[in-house]
Amino acid sequence: MTIRGPNLRLEGSTLGPRKISAWREAVAPFWDVRIRKEDTQDFRGRSEVYHLGNAIVGFTAASELRIERSQALVARMGVDHVAIKMRMEGHAIVRAGDREATLAPGDVALLDLSRPLALESDNYRAMTLIMPRALFPENGEGLDAAHGTILRGTTPFGTLVSDHLRSLGANAPRFNAEESRAAAQATAILLSMAARREIGPNQSPRPAERAPVFLAIRRYIDAELSAPHLNVSHLCQRFGISRSGLYRLFAPLGGVLEYIRRRRLARAYRDLSAAGPQGVRVSEIAFRYGYGSPVSFTQAFRAEFNVSPADVRAGARTGKSHAGLAFDSLPTGGWDDFYDWVLRLDV
Repeated sequence: MTIRGPNLRLEGSTLGPRKISAWREAVAPFWDVRIRKEDTQDFRGRSEVYHLGNAIVGFTAASELRIERSQALVARMGVDHVAIKMRMEGHAIVRAGDREATLAPGDVALLDLSRPLALESDNYRAMTLIMPRALFPENGEGLDAAHGTILRGTTPFGTLVSDHLRSLGANAPRFNAEESRAAAQATAILLSMAARREIGPNQSPRPAERAPVFLAIRRYIDAELSAPHLNVSHLCQRFGISRSGLYRLFAPLGGVLEYIRRRRLARAYRDLSAAGPQGVRVSEIAFRYGYGSPVSFTQAFRAEFNVSPADVRAGARTGKSHAGLAFDSLPTGGWDDFYDWVLRLDV
């Protein structure tokens, strides 16, 4: 089978403490892993992950363990995504806010990674889908009340969702970049509708914990990418943070200015590729995202995506997509680079 996109795999026959250490490092962006002392010698685990550009699909099998996202981990890692966990074998107890529920084979859990949660599992196999909040309708605002919701595989709609996720997982290794993004977008819409069905149309959102400042700043940046005042001074004033504090927060992402630059280029790519037959001028996009000239914008765009903005614009006008090039710009490497995978999920 040909694997088209970036892929990571953690497997082997090693048991016990060495496997636990590798496992903890691999899942560090998401979870603190706890394993009972009496289970350490016989611990076993296997994981395979695929990057779809705007989502991450993972398949996991492991012996008994507990995984947790504490408030401290949420603040430290700054991951503002939604996790969808489908149990394929084994059971788990899910604790999210004031909710506690059992996850059985075929069930699907909706989890907000910007909020604390914990899962206690026996021997299991599972599929996990990680998606940026902004991929969902209304930027995922309707998911606030769904944190910890379980879609039961024994119900008709729950069966629909779990069957869809199985199909997504089976085809993920073979998707090209354009297919990957379309499949993730369709999945986000389905999951959003499922969440609304579970919580009911008249239920008020639950009060969420205050988002850590790192997440709040990143959400603000994404909402203000075309604003000319989006700079270090403005962010410090807006969030009451010192320059040194802001720099420390964004150091794992290459710095705050680098983060803004790359987010603007990603949004420019989206705008150009979605322009349609009417088209949009490259100069208009360049000035929209803070570039002084189309020439400097084109140079930065080509360096980031290995394609010119004019080619992306032309493809949008003729219906010929350049999304197949997107895999080239995705992060590669080993499990040490997995955090970069998570942070570089893009709508």
